[in-house]
Amino acid sequence: MNVSLQSNQRKYLASKFKGSSILVSGSTGLIGSRIVHYLCELNDVCNSSIKIIALYKNKTKKDDVFKTILNREDISFIECDILFPLLYNATVDYVIHCAGISGGTKLHLKNPMLVFETAYNGTKNLLDFSKHHYVKGFCFVSTYEIYGNVNTEQLIPEGVPCQLNTMVLRNIYAECKRMCESMCVAMASTCKMNVFIGRLTSTFGKGVQYNDPRFFAEFARCIVEHRDIILKSMGGTVRSYLDADDAASAFLYILTNGMPGNAYNITNMANAISIRDIALRMIELSGNNIGLKFDVLEDIAKIGYRIESTTLMDANKLYGIGWNPIYSMDDTLKKLLNDFSSYVSD
Repeated sequence: MNVSLQSNQRKYLASKFKGSSILVSGSTGLIGSRIVHYLCELNDVCNSSIKIIALYKNKTKKDDVFKTILNREDISFIECDILFPLLYNATVDYVIHCAGISGGTKLHLKNPMLVFETAYNGTKNLLDFSKHHYVKGFCFVSTYEIYGNVNTEQLIPEGVPCQLNTMVLRNIYAECKRMCESMCVAMASTCKMNVFIGRLTSTFGKGVQYNDPRFFAEFARCIVEHRDIILKSMGGTVRSYLDADDAASAFLYILTNGMPGNAYNITNMANAISIRDIALRMIELSGNNIGLKFDVLEDIAKIGYRIESTTLMDANKLYGIGWNPIYSMDDTLKKLLNDFSSYVSD
């Protein structure tokens, strides 16, 4: 971890957002929760006096995710369902729209229409709210998956055309994100709203829920429960990954330094690694005697997995507005293992 860079980033963002009010939808999700915690750190460490409005749907999950900060005076927790218009009358300067159904949940297979409805209605309701509250900036949390089945070792910049097969059910998640990006652009055009898009790579670290279905959580569960890791593919997919706390600072940099109407890839370009090598590195860092085995399926697409490929995002546009990642891949893996170890010890 680069401690000096972390301190400089906090001071810079604290000065930029001092006295502002920031609304975070989907606050109990991984990205939303890390943004809320990051804003709390800005208030604690840098006296930034930011007012945080955290939207949540599930009270039990909210109480669990935010158990250490529930009674803070700088946070307003608002229970709501983004499928319906948001009723909140206080001043809001910025909105970071994290709420939605993650591709990792596999709901695109079980209830694909709900994925569409949540994406469309939720984003429209938050955009309408932002329009009526004259927000200074609206940032939509998008995904690297909108680039489709790109398989190349070359870095992918923001202008690369999408290559999605609409007949593949797994692509519903990405199509919904594309649709919402276009909705943001449409709202910006008609209402002169400052909208920003952050296309996030696969992200994890501190704050991942123990029952998270994604591969990195399964690896960590296996390790802390002393079970062998079993891969359903050869684990050859290569991506550049990102720490969840780095994602939090990235969205804030986009809001304050980004150019309205632009998309920004968010990733740590130094963290390019295969899924198989992540498993091996996690085992090594843990020091546990865990095996890595393979149970390869004939058609991984049928259970909602993406086709193995290399997807490396070009984040130079984001780096160019002043942001840099703080945490290495080892830092992120250690955070995840430490969190999951506490679940087992508890």
